[in-house]
Amino acid sequence: MTEKTCKTVRVSFSWILAAMTVITGALFIWQVLDLYVSGVKAGEQVIFTRPEVFSRIARISPAFWIWVLMIIAGFVIWEVFPVKQKRTGYNEPRYALARLKKRIPDSVGEQLQDSFELVKREEKILKILWLCCAALGLAGIIYSVVYLATPSNFPNTNVTHEVLNMALNVFTWAAAVFVAACGICIYEGISAKKQLPAARKLAAGNKVIERGHGKLYNKVMPVIRHKYFILGIRIAAGCIAVAFIIAGALNENMSRILEKAINICMECIGLG
Repeated sequence: MTEKTCKTVRVSFSWILAAMTVITGALFIWQVLDLYVSGVKAGEQVIFTRPEVFSRIARISPAFWIWVLMIIAGFVIWEVFPVKQKRTGYNEPRYALARLKKRIPDSVGEQLQDSFELVKREEKILKILWLCCAALGLAGIIYSVVYLATPSNFPNTNVTHEVLNMALNVFTWAAAVFVAACGICIYEGISAKKQLPAARKLAAGNKVIERGHGKLYNKVMPVIRHKYFILGIRIAAGCIAVAFIIAGALNENMSRILEKAINICMECIGLG
């Protein structure tokens, strides 16, 4: 079987699995919203009874188990249709720049001074940006802790309104940090392309002395990194997980955990 055929099978199955994941998530959200809207009303609150929750879970259980079986089938397909992995990291600008910086000397002559200053300036800019991102994250953590620790923000008059306000005040900081980190990563890639020509000039003629590994390392690591050894570890971990799940189900722990999860949603988080 050609590598092109293997890639086609993998890509096709990936799209099917992605679509099934979206469908399963949409069904779950639909059942939650329907339960919230059509629940038994008592005053201003909605009561989620255990029979109703179990019945809604049973409705979407076929789609859920099909999704689980597709994930298991994905592991099989990835082994049956192998594709040679290409090590593209060496050609990635940031990876190449990191390797070249190991060969840049601490001081250079006047001819390479401009290149040296360019590399150092970009390093300084990136450090400042990451420090600002960390400061933004720290400020968000402090604000979130203060907000959550203030009782006046949760007067228990309208639980839904309080949860939405909490999400607006807390997750806005998380979104800001995420956007800032993504922007810095994009700039880091642009900066690496800018620094590469200068880094190649500075690293020309300098070699990095790499330490060798011992005989035991050279014998053990190929075995550990072998695909069948890794596959065996995954299968063993999966079997152990399934065994524990079956043991928990036989001990009726599954129903107890589900009841506790329902109680948390009803009594703690505020869905009820």
